[in-house]
Amino acid sequence: MNSLEPSISTEVPASDVMLQMISGFWVSRAIHAAAKLGIADYLKEQPKTVEELAAITDTHVPSLYRLLRALASVGIFAEDDHHRFGLTPLAATLQTDVPGSMRFFAISQLGQEHYLSPSRSAVSPLYGSVRELL
Repeated sequence: MNSLEPSISTEVPASDVMLQMISGFWVSRAIHAAAKLGIADYLKEQPKTVEELAAITDTHVPSLYRLLRALASVGIFAEDDHHRFGLTPLAATLQTDVPGSMRFFAISQLGQEHYLSPSRSAVSPLYGSVRELL
């Protein structure tokens, strides 16, 4: 193997590895949205339905459901048979008042405003979201 070639497993097709890398952006943006909405804080006491969470966060029910399902698919949040969402160990790190909380780090580092120069608007028509604020 050439020393300039990255080492990737020959068991996983390169297209699968690339897809995982590309989708990492989507996961990061979903984590940002959940952190900004404070979803983990609302689930601290017990699981809630997406309708309950949408009412609390003033968000669109179907859009919030897609967000939570996406995060549940990677182990952040869990959905039960009654379509209630609850915390997982990963989701718990997005709570505000827990030791080692990652909530504000996720908000500050994963928001699009973090990557914009001062001369560019922090509002982009390319980023539709659960709520305009995101």
